Amino acid sequence: MQTSPFSIRTASGFLIVALAAMLAGSKGAAAGDEPVAAQPATGFRAIVDKQQREGLRSVADYIARNPEADDAGDAALWLFETSLAQGLEAEVVAPAEQFLKRPGLDQPSIAMAQQALCVGLARTGKRAEALSVFDSYLKGVRFQSPYRALDVAGLLAAQARIAGDLAGSREIYERVAAAYGLNAQLREIVEGRIARQELIGQPAPRLAASDVDGKRLDIADYAGKVVLVDFWATTCAPCIAEFPNLKQLYKENHEKGFEIVGVSFDDGPDTVQAYVARAKLPWRMVMDESSEGVVSQRFKTKTIPALFLVDRKGAIAQVDVRGNDLRGVVAKLLAQ
Repeated sequence: MQTSPFSIRTASGFLIVALAAMLAGSKGAAAGDEPVAAQPATGFRAIVDKQQREGLRSVADYIARNPEADDAGDAALWLFETSLAQGLEAEVVAPAEQFLKRPGLDQPSIAMAQQALCVGLARTGKRAEALSVFDSYLKGVRFQSPYRALDVAGLLAAQARIAGDLAGSREIYERVAAAYGLNAQLREIVEGRIARQELIGQPAPRLAASDVDGKRLDIADYAGKVVLVDFWATTCAPCIAEFPNLKQLYKENHEKGFEIVGVSFDDGPDTVQAYVARAKLPWRMVMDESSEGVVSQRFKTKTIPALFLVDRKGAIAQVDVRGNDLRGVVAKLLAQ
């Protein structure tokens, strides 16, 4: 799986760290507590999404009909890795459960299947079962680099937050930190993510500054709209990878009252302006640091990517949701 850089703010600036990036509760879902339905994509992305789902189902069917085929194991691993990359883990729950019953599996194969299974279970509302699988996964990878486990935790925690279980989201992160108790950097990242989610339900922090074009921007001027505040940098690969989805989301929902404000960790506005022009990003950008203070400090953000959704009443409604999950949350907020 590819690695992607993300930034940690330190006293001396930004430390770029390589993390495994996946293209992103302690109690079961209560009665009626179901995940937000993912909204269907449109246009080109709808075509790709349809073909991806059909491909996954075709491979799953092949494995079910040919469990002893020489390439059945390779097919299963492709299935799990592809589902994780595309956010379609719910499509492979049954194949993952069957795969894990096979005798003689090596640890990397077990880990890949467990990743897809626990996230797939969480996406279908079975968060208690997902957590059980996640615990087994952590036991198997506790002597490896912690960052892939952190990615899985981020996906699971997002499902808990979407279901309204902030305590469950916190516990998922704390379990990762406990599994790698001697890793101080991981603990710092986990504490930062927990701090961000504690803003949910609170009024959005002040965000007022000149944008990169020199025009005044104040998030208070977006009252009555749903606003996505996106902390990013041109050096942050997972930030950049999310832009096609954000552009489509903006195109589909801008006239319905959806806005995006980018907050860049880059060194200066010239870098941001050049990238925005090249990528044709239609929303406004401000720099994280300005004469009016540091925006990320008010949003309790030390690492990127970081994403906040502000509802029509000006409160933080959700943090760090992406892909189809983001589409679902935005649709729900716009309908309120």
